[in-house]
Amino acid sequence: MELLKIVYQFFTLFLLLLMFTGCANHQENSPISQNVNCETINADNADQCLRLNHIQVIGTHNSYKLFPHPELVSSLNEQLNGWSKDIEYEHKSLKIQLENLGIRKFELDVYADTSGGRFARPSGAVLIGDDAYIDSDEMIQPGFKVIHIPDIDYRSSCLTFKSCLTEIHNWSLANSSHLPIMIMVEVKDGQRRDWGDINFVEPIPFDVSLMHEIDKEILEIFDQNHIITPDMVRNDYETLSQAVQEKGWPTLAESRGKVLFALDNTDEHKSLYLNGNPNLEGRILFVSSEPGESNAGFIKMNDALNNGQLIQEYSSQGYLIRTRTDVPTDEARFGNTTRRDLALSSGAQYLSTDYPEESPFGSGYIVKLPDVDGVARCNPLSAPAGCKNIFLMEND
Repeated sequence: MELLKIVYQFFTLFLLLLMFTGCANHQENSPISQNVNCETINADNADQCLRLNHIQVIGTHNSYKLFPHPELVSSLNEQLNGWSKDIEYEHKSLKIQLENLGIRKFELDVYADTSGGRFARPSGAVLIGDDAYIDSDEMIQPGFKVIHIPDIDYRSSCLTFKSCLTEIHNWSLANSSHLPIMIMVEVKDGQRRDWGDINFVEPIPFDVSLMHEIDKEILEIFDQNHIITPDMVRNDYETLSQAVQEKGWPTLAESRGKVLFALDNTDEHKSLYLNGNPNLEGRILFVSSEPGESNAGFIKMNDALNNGQLIQEYSSQGYLIRTRTDVPTDEARFGNTTRRDLALSSGAQYLSTDYPEESPFGSGYIVKLPDVDGVARCNPLSAPAGCKNIFLMEND
């Protein structure tokens, strides 16, 4: 019996040793942990060699927005003719944009509603009886609301910040190989002057607490490990700017299936968000900062017409850049592609448009990546030699 006991213990130890060796070999052969030779990029090493700033994708501007109600447009034109010219565009649901249009950058405008119900009865909706947008359950609850212009351009495909994020979150979980999705957040709190039959609700001014509440709502929907955060990029470097310049952005292997967030505002709202965390320590959103600032990593540069050369310069330095291909409906009405073509060649990673589908104005205007079957292409300026668009495909 004693001999059998000894044999049993030896056999158990042998099995444990085999398990440990197998785990060690698995970790050693992990595509992220092993050293990869990136001198020549190919299909086998592309995800470990290409980084977040090496790609270019299409995004949408005011991604949640729907057309203003035609009866409202007609009614208010009698008081201010042409008032809706710049807001006559809309987008499909966020899920359809992700699934069918290949959109990988969104923009969400948020208004604070700490008690709930502040934006539940839009003046324009009450005027024309747009019942679907009056006293809806979502708008009665406290939390950030997603609206373009309260009371007149109030129709959204997802009415709350959480519902918009949930739509992206659920699609992301079901499509785990997707390229990282950027979500830009613009906070709004300015007051508008009443006109005609429209009485504008007074927004709540953002303070430090409300700015940081944005992070809290995000983390109610997304787990921390689902997000590329400033801390993740900075890692053990002193500043985010230093990390981006010396180490670079995460690889595609580290980024697929994840999202990252950026603050659209560059005014006092940015200062409020940075209060207490000047290097974005513990924060979720990147902020648009000029090169040289310690928290520089992402830059909003909307004007590709006048800043194309500067966009190219900053892209070559490793920064993530968002620019616009059309503003607001001008290019779409007349088919002018100058801004779009400059944006495509600028090296900006995120190209924001209201027309991932052909313009409804009959001009034929549309924004697509040229000669691309998937949702992204190798960045024309920052991608290393050997990058091929086929390496960026999503396999789900």
